[in-house]
Amino acid sequence: MERKRFIGIDLGKRTYEIKIIESDGKVSGTNGLTNPAGRKTLYKKLRCTDRVAIEVCSLAMVIAKEIQNEVGCEVVLLNPSQIALIYRSVKKNDKEDALKLARLVQKFTNEELPKIELPTEHEENLRQILTELRQLKHDRTKEINRIHAVFLECGITEIKRKDLATAEKRTESIKILKGLALMQAERNLEKLKLIEKQIQEVENLLDEEIDGDKNIEKLEEIPGVGKQLASAFVAFIGDGSRYPNVSTIGAATGLVPRLDMSSTSLRLGHITKCGNTNLRSLLILAAWSHVKAKGSGALKDRYLYMTQVQSKGKKIAIVAVARKLAELMYTLLKNGTSYEKRTSPTISQLVDDALAVAS
Repeated sequence: MERKRFIGIDLGKRTYEIKIIESDGKVSGTNGLTNPAGRKTLYKKLRCTDRVAIEVCSLAMVIAKEIQNEVGCEVVLLNPSQIALIYRSVKKNDKEDALKLARLVQKFTNEELPKIELPTEHEENLRQILTELRQLKHDRTKEINRIHAVFLECGITEIKRKDLATAEKRTESIKILKGLALMQAERNLEKLKLIEKQIQEVENLLDEEIDGDKNIEKLEEIPGVGKQLASAFVAFIGDGSRYPNVSTIGAATGLVPRLDMSSTSLRLGHITKCGNTNLRSLLILAAWSHVKAKGSGALKDRYLYMTQVQSKGKKIAIVAVARKLAELMYTLLKNGTSYEKRTSPTISQLVDDALAVAS
C-alpha cells in the first residue's frame, strides 16, 4: 500500500513549482511548464493517495479538474486572500510558497483550511457568461461616455448621458454635431451597435443556461432579485450545501465589516470585500430595488429603521440590507422553501403579545 504524500503546487503564468513531503518527512521538489504537455508530465508524478494543495486562480481550476480525472487524488483549493502564512512571510518565492502549501495540507484538515469547492459544469458556465456580460456592459458604458465627451468638447452641455441611453436617442442627438465631431460620434455609434449586439447574444446564452433551473426561479420570486443576481448567486454560492450556516454567507460575499480587536476594545471597519465582486455589486443593486419595491417586507423595515430611527447613512443601511438579502437567498436554497413576504412587528403588536403572554 502506497503511503500518503502531501504536495504543494505553486502556479505561475507559464511555470509551476512543486514540493512533495514524503510520509517519512523527506522533502523533494521539481518544476515545469503549465502548458498541456507540461501538465501531463506533472500528473505522472502524482499518485492517487496524494493530498495536493493549490492556491485558487483560473489555471488552478483547470488543473484541479484534470488531476481529479487523470490521477484521482484529493485536491484542496485554497483561498489565497486567507493564507497569511504565505503573504505575510519575509522569505517568499515559488519554492517556499509550494512548500508552505504542502505543510498546510499536512497539518490541517479541510475544515480548518480556507478551502474553496470546485464549481460544477453548470456553475462554471454561469460564471463565464456573467463575466463576459459584465465586461460587455462595462465597454458599453465607456463608449457612451466617449460620445458624451464629444458633445462637451464642442461646447454642447445640454446633452446628458441619459439622452444617449438608447440607439434611437443617440442617433437623434448626434444630428446637432458637425464636421470631425460628427464623424467621431458616428464611429462610436458603430462600436456601440456591435457591443449591444454581443450583449444580446450573451443574454440569450444566459437564458438558455438557466432555463429549467429551479433554484434560480425560486430566487427570482424575491422582490428586486433579477435573473442576473439569481444566476450569479447560484454560480458563486451554489445551492447552499457548501456553507454550514447562514452566518458564513456574509463573509463569503464580502459584506461583513473588518474586525480590529485588542483586549477589551473592538472596532468595526469597512466591509472586507472578499468573494466575487460582480455578485457583491449585484446584491447591493438588488438591495436598492428591494427597499423600493412594493412587495418588500422585513428587509425594507430594517432599512427604514436604520435610516430613520438609528440615523444611519443610506449607503451603510443598504449594505446591511444586501447582506440580509444574501442570507435570505441562501436560506431559501438551503431549506428548499419559497419566498414569503414578512413584515416586522409594530410596537403595539409587541405590547399585545407581551400582555397575552403575561395573562
